[in-house]
Amino acid sequence: MTYSRRGSGQVIAIGLEATDPGLVERWCREGHLPTFTSLMQRGAWRRLRSNTEISSGSTWASVNTGAGAGKHGMAFYHRQLKSGTYRLRKKYAEEIAREPFWLPLSRAGKRVAVLDVPESYATPGFNGMQLIGWGAEGLNAPRSSWPSPLYRRITARYGCHPLAGWFQHRPASLDEWAVLSKNMLDGTTTRAAIFRELYAQERWDLFLAAFAEPHWSGHYFWHIMDERHPDYDPQVAAVCGDTIRRVYQVIDRSIAELLEAAPQATVLIFSNTGMGPNYSGQHLLPELLSRLGLAGRMGQSMAPKGLSKLLPGRYVGSSAIRRIADAVSPQNIERIKQLMPERLWDAWTRWALALGSTWKDSRAFALPTDFTGAIRINLQGREPEGKVAPGAEYDATCEELAHALKELINPATGKPAVAEVIKIADWHPGEQVDELPDLIVKWTADAPINALTSPRIGTVSGVLPDLRSGAHTTYGFLLGVGEGIAARGTLPNAHIMDVAPTIMRLMGQPAPDDVEGRPLEDLLGAAVNA
Repeated sequence: MTYSRRGSGQVIAIGLEATDPGLVERWCREGHLPTFTSLMQRGAWRRLRSNTEISSGSTWASVNTGAGAGKHGMAFYHRQLKSGTYRLRKKYAEEIAREPFWLPLSRAGKRVAVLDVPESYATPGFNGMQLIGWGAEGLNAPRSSWPSPLYRRITARYGCHPLAGWFQHRPASLDEWAVLSKNMLDGTTTRAAIFRELYAQERWDLFLAAFAEPHWSGHYFWHIMDERHPDYDPQVAAVCGDTIRRVYQVIDRSIAELLEAAPQATVLIFSNTGMGPNYSGQHLLPELLSRLGLAGRMGQSMAPKGLSKLLPGRYVGSSAIRRIADAVSPQNIERIKQLMPERLWDAWTRWALALGSTWKDSRAFALPTDFTGAIRINLQGREPEGKVAPGAEYDATCEELAHALKELINPATGKPAVAEVIKIADWHPGEQVDELPDLIVKWTADAPINALTSPRIGTVSGVLPDLRSGAHTTYGFLLGVGEGIAARGTLPNAHIMDVAPTIMRLMGQPAPDDVEGRPLEDLLGAAVNA
């Protein structure tokens, strides 16, 4: 089945990583984002639900394929459990179990540009161009391009992104904060110039490009922007407290400049997630599981006496990273990383991060993730030394955990600390579901979690070691304007999986049968749906 398409037939899609819809709306009202304001008045705006509860690393795979995590298999790819083992690994873009939507468009003869889109990889023979990892917040494919000379040409002219190779850490001085802010803004400006140059290179059927800087700035500058945050520093705020807003403003101007050259194009601007304060309790999960009798105990033979507490595998997520960074220093980590082939670095560091874990001796264990809590059941037949039988025992263990987690109170507020416990097999079923955690703990995120208490577990305490003060929130957004966009105003919420099939419909192509997302019919006009 094909679809008619009048007019230019050109689609420009701009992906804005972790750009918060609430901030966009606020700064439009305050007059800081004139391009967004104009486009929202002329077109349609809606929020997009994401699967960032699994992890932010799962979201772009869903954007790019139109499939849920149970179908594409990507979770927290930076440190994802290797299924069938108790080891961590880095999972790469080419391992996503569904192909990105631009490959069928390429095969259909469309000329397509895909520029710095997260979780993408270069495809020889692609009908267009691909730029991979010039300025990636989280890189899981080699920095490369198609055609292959493109990456070298871009770096020769524009240099590398100012944050390329940066080991992400919170600056220690006012001068370091100022440098980081400048690098964010310079990277955004340079990226915009690259996109303008490549857009002008030829007439594209689809021009798809992504900005990573809202992601970086949201993680590291949230507490500087947010006066209610306990880490708010007025001295730093006086110098660079407006960094997030300024990044959004550079993008706002760059979109205006790009669209001046394409007045007849259909334009989609979207975000994969939002951003908010990083009030996570994931650092307390190992002790919680131990109090519930689900976590294994480290045998004395596994490490010399006194050394076991130093092993990163005893901890989870940011706790393990923080211990290594404090011992080695971020600057030395950057130097060491530059001396090693990237995939060797990936393999060695993930091996090290699991040292000392008691996962094989546990009934359930906490996995690394970026904000929520992630729990894996040590399942017989799936894990090498599974302790929990499939079926009734598995379901009962999940239910027991969910009840215990929902009882938790944050003593700082006197309110529940857990908003929801999600069983992934029910939420995102699919043949790749064993690649994912079993349970996700969604925190209420209304205050820092320095302790958790309940009658069942007593009180556990500890300060979140994650130096990123901003964390991903559930909703991104979609803004559509131009030919093919019939709707105006605010539309009902949709899902990030709907982005891919909507773009394909705009380009007159049907989505593959295994795509779970659906074209947003209420957004599209008669010229598209005819």
